[in-house]
Amino acid sequence: MWGVRRWVAGVSLGGMVIALISVLVVGAMVAAAVVSRQSADVHRRAEVLADQVHASTQEMSALKWRANSEVLEGTADLSLSGPLVLDGTRIVSQLHGEIAALSRLAPGADAARLQRDVRRLYLGGLQVLALAQGRRHLSRATKAAMQSQFQPLLDRMDNDAKHIAELQQVVAGGALERSLAASIGSLLLGIGALAVLALRLARLRRGTILAEQVRAVERRSEQRIRALVEHSSDVVSLLGRDLRVRWQAASVRRLLGLEPGALVGAPIASIVHPDDKALFDAFLSARLKDGTAGRVRARLLHASGRWCYVETVGENRLDDPAVESLVLNMRDVSERKEFEDQLRHQAFHDALTGHANRALFKDRLRHALAGSLRTHRAVAVLFLDIDDFKTINDSLGHRAGDELLRRVAARIDAVVRPTDTAARLGGDEFSILLDGVDSDEEAHVIAGRIRHALTDPFIMDERELTVTASIGIAHGDGSLDASDLLRNADMAMYAAKETGKDSVRTFEHTMHRRALARLELRGELARALANHEFELDYQPIVSLQAGRTVGVEALVRWQHPTRGRLAPGQFIPLAEETGQIVSLGRWILEQACADAHQWALALNGTQPPYVSVNVSVRQLREDNFAETVATALAASALQHRSLVLELTEGLLADDPHAITRQVQQLKTLGLRVAIDDFGTGYSALAQLQHLPVDILKIDKSFIDGLQVRHQKANLVQGIINLGHSLQLDVIAEGIEQPQQAHRLKAMQSPLGQGFLYSPPIHADAVLARLTTHDSRLPAAP
Repeated sequence: MWGVRRWVAGVSLGGMVIALISVLVVGAMVAAAVVSRQSADVHRRAEVLADQVHASTQEMSALKWRANSEVLEGTADLSLSGPLVLDGTRIVSQLHGEIAALSRLAPGADAARLQRDVRRLYLGGLQVLALAQGRRHLSRATKAAMQSQFQPLLDRMDNDAKHIAELQQVVAGGALERSLAASIGSLLLGIGALAVLALRLARLRRGTILAEQVRAVERRSEQRIRALVEHSSDVVSLLGRDLRVRWQAASVRRLLGLEPGALVGAPIASIVHPDDKALFDAFLSARLKDGTAGRVRARLLHASGRWCYVETVGENRLDDPAVESLVLNMRDVSERKEFEDQLRHQAFHDALTGHANRALFKDRLRHALAGSLRTHRAVAVLFLDIDDFKTINDSLGHRAGDELLRRVAARIDAVVRPTDTAARLGGDEFSILLDGVDSDEEAHVIAGRIRHALTDPFIMDERELTVTASIGIAHGDGSLDASDLLRNADMAMYAAKETGKDSVRTFEHTMHRRALARLELRGELARALANHEFELDYQPIVSLQAGRTVGVEALVRWQHPTRGRLAPGQFIPLAEETGQIVSLGRWILEQACADAHQWALALNGTQPPYVSVNVSVRQLREDNFAETVATALAASALQHRSLVLELTEGLLADDPHAITRQVQQLKTLGLRVAIDDFGTGYSALAQLQHLPVDILKIDKSFIDGLQVRHQKANLVQGIINLGHSLQLDVIAEGIEQPQQAHRLKAMQSPLGQGFLYSPPIHADAVLARLTTHDSRLPAAP
């Protein structure tokens, strides 16, 4: 815009200069023509005067000849009043005036000589008159004197007059030619100047039109920019060198609830939050100092009194003549700040409980360990795991499990110190950072408070749940890093579980060795399968009423080359974690079917017992699991009705629809399905009417104390009655005392299993038991 204005101004000034120069030149030419014309006129008048002088000299000569004639004739009247004297006086006077005028118009030697000659002529005439006074006739000498005196003067005057006239004619002609040339030149120059000026004016007109069009576009652009600025959510502010507001866009109403002119003249820092003022002042100073653009986020005061998070982008345009300000572009980022805070919180906090997550916990633990080196105060970590949470979660469902975790987290928060950090590391694992503990006893006190806080039952869906936790404690003084300290607390927690759960253990270095051994055991699982280190034992299932063995449950054992015989609890969880349970389960299934077929062949027509095989979650989730079972049955030639697959009740809560489809596929093979550990959960009751199962196995926890606790007896009786009503077989697990067996028999429980009848035995022992019909029934009380 400024460039266009300068261009238009330049074009206008150039046209004015050309017009002025043209006028001056034409004026000068016209003035020259006028001067030349005036000079010609002067010389023409001088020429005329010279001609008049010439005529007057001729007239004087004629008067002289008349006087000579009259003198010769004697008729001359030379008196002062005579005609000759009067005519002579008149002519001399006329000559004198003409020569004086001629001298003024054409000064020079000729004119000066004429003036001298006319004086001589006059004086000579006076002399003649003086001699002639009183005389009638003049003497011959007087006449000769008159002739010698007057005639040369008259001839010279006549010649001078002619010379002057000729000269003035020439000069007048030159002046006229110059006047004409000047007139023609001025006319041509004027026409040329007018043409140039016209072209210049035409160009100026086109430039003016173009400039006006540009200005119109600029005005529209300015209006558009003004509208955008005024209606933008961003606020443009202009500050002077004193950092006071010079102008603000109308959008400040939306941003801060202020009128556009409310802050004009005030320092922009006057609305900055005190905690952010130093940062904002440094931002403005940097913009003034180095002139670069930059941004800052600070809280600004809204007219309502609240604080808004505003992101400000600043640019130094003080040296720009069009702006001469520090330009600030401000945008409300309160929602973005809140969202960022939420993301930051989510990144470092557990979404379910609101506790710190593993990343935040380890970061705080690292800082605490670094601080312990300076303060020489120890740091302790509690690692907490809810006992049997998987059973609760599988029984009640994940929604109830999540709600239980939230309530446990709330109880932990209620008993830890304000300086402690509680975190959920995942699943049902919690960790508490105790920053600055003086002794292991102090850590045990806090762990005890947590255990005590969990003793009150949790009411979940109108059911009371009693929750216990195993807690491990590890201490650090800065010599260990965060990962090592957390690992030690984890190992101490596992040690607490191994000692019976619901307890607290402090880390010892022997635990590390056991953990390493467990880790090594995981690596040896794959080798064990390849080396055939696994074998099966079988625990008989007997008919309580008939007293004979009707089936056996296959239980896997690991004959480790260096560790000896390992029970399932020592390696099955490892197989589940590593996924090797699929391969191991396939081997168990194939071996159990093969052993059962051998028993059937050995009994030679006698009803062989069925074999029951446990199925893990990982196995059941395999898409081809039904094909695996069919292959095992076909390879062993075992009758399909002789195979029972046991599913834990927790499986039913995991994905009931998928489990139902899988069980239906298994049922098409002709085998039977049992629900293991029935009664420990609540989901199976709702699924039994849809799930095609054949057997319910009552968990050992309900059989323990059956003979003395009426509540357990009623619950067991209810399960037995439920089995009868649904036409399902019921197996009571964990029968160890004769009183339990007789009580179950009285309850009409059809089947039983436990150490009272037989511990798990090898396949050969099963065959011997079957051939001797040794049921080892308990005696009556």
